[in-house]
Amino acid sequence: MNDEERERVRAEIDEERTETGRRRYREVMVSDAPPPASPYLEHGVVDSVFGELWDRPGLSRRDRRFVTLACVAAAAVDEPIQQHVYAALASGDISREEFQELVLHFAYYAGWPRASALEMAFYRAVARLDAEAAASGAGGV
Repeated sequence: MNDEERERVRAEIDEERTETGRRRYREVMVSDAPPPASPYLEHGVVDSVFGELWDRPGLSRRDRRFVTLACVAAAAVDEPIQQHVYAALASGDISREEFQELVLHFAYYAGWPRASALEMAFYRAVARLDAEAAASGAGGV
């Protein structure tokens, strides 16, 4: 295989990974993937995190949700916490009751202040979901 053929194959693989990443992002985060405004978003978030990591075998999407929620909550980064909490509830992967138990379990292992932030993200997500349901004429999630 010459250099030109290798480059063509690599470009096809890259394009397929990006398509997978955008599709998986939509499924996981319950929103469209961000535009490719930076290498961090395009190659880091879409291609690597969602195009590879979330697409791997071995753990279900629900399993990955629990791991991800614990990690973003422990990292104390508000925007990812908000996004992942909303997506976990909006997708139906985790019920409200399960989420409440997650918060309590997390508090014992990661500390009460971090769990408090996670719980506040839960209440904001629930309020958003309830408002969306009311606007669409449907019941709460």
